[in-house]
Amino acid sequence: MVFNHSSFLVFSRNLLSFAGDCTFGSVNGDGGPGRFPSIYRRSHLLDYPFARVRPWFRNDDLTVVNFECTLTDAVKTANKQWRFKGSARYAAIFPAGSVEVVGLSNNHSHDYRQAGFDDTRRAFRKTHIPVFYQSVPYITNLNGRQTVLIGDCTVVGENTTQTAGVAERVVAEIKRVKKLANIVVVVMHWGSELDPTPRPWQQAMGRKFIDAGADAVVGHHPHVIQSIELYRGKTIAYSLGNFAFGGNSLARAPETFILRLRFRVLSGKTSANEAEIVPCWVTSSRSKNDAGVLRNNYQPRPVFGKDADKVAALLLRRSRDLKYGVKKIRYRKVTS
Repeated sequence: MVFNHSSFLVFSRNLLSFAGDCTFGSVNGDGGPGRFPSIYRRSHLLDYPFARVRPWFRNDDLTVVNFECTLTDAVKTANKQWRFKGSARYAAIFPAGSVEVVGLSNNHSHDYRQAGFDDTRRAFRKTHIPVFYQSVPYITNLNGRQTVLIGDCTVVGENTTQTAGVAERVVAEIKRVKKLANIVVVVMHWGSELDPTPRPWQQAMGRKFIDAGADAVVGHHPHVIQSIELYRGKTIAYSLGNFAFGGNSLARAPETFILRLRFRVLSGKTSANEAEIVPCWVTSSRSKNDAGVLRNNYQPRPVFGKDADKVAALLLRRSRDLKYGVKKIRYRKVTS
């Protein structure tokens, strides 16, 4: 099954933006003070989670995020420790925040079983936001160029890796959709929570996807940013970290970024300019708890100057030991 949607935007650069894990809802039924539902309600802003990054999301051809939550009234839960659930009204946050596509391949999309997943898809459909997930790629046309997003997941339960058959399934999907001069990006939910660098099996899998014809690989799940590789001239970003993430009320690892990939076609072959990032923090709150940890207000903000340098330096440190790890990264240090 293929999800088709056509979108012709103002800009003609084939510029795609990717951000990490987003969660809008309660945690195990807790939506009280300090949790996303309470803070969002008090904001009185429809696009509150994306309000500070929306200028960057608007200035591209396609913005893609991972939604690690359900939008449902279902009550039967999966047998797992953490369950995320929000109102169907939250689907409207995405178009208001200039997010055009949402990935649902992750270990929380079925927190409320199949009924919760089906409700989530319906909520997005009502707000005209396409979704993609395992075996259901997103296919669109950007400035006359076919663009395909393939989503998959190696995480089950909370943090258990299950790789059997995943690489084979994704490779088969790449080969099915890859055409001369189109753009194919694989978006993976993989790895282990809080790992600063990808596991060897991830590195092998990501490179296998590029070998099969993918033009980039973008990942998330570890809740921290990981390495970026440039393999055969193509970007593999192993983890973008959290973004507007309602699963944690504290921002213990505040660093995150928006990944921007600008694709072009030369002699019938797709290539991408050097990856660029917008360094961000997952919270715009300045408040800290008694231990000095930033509180999460679920509204990521771009950072500049020394804070931007710190995000870029962390990303480069985590990339340097990989065989194809990037040695430099493009980013804007000042606001204008």
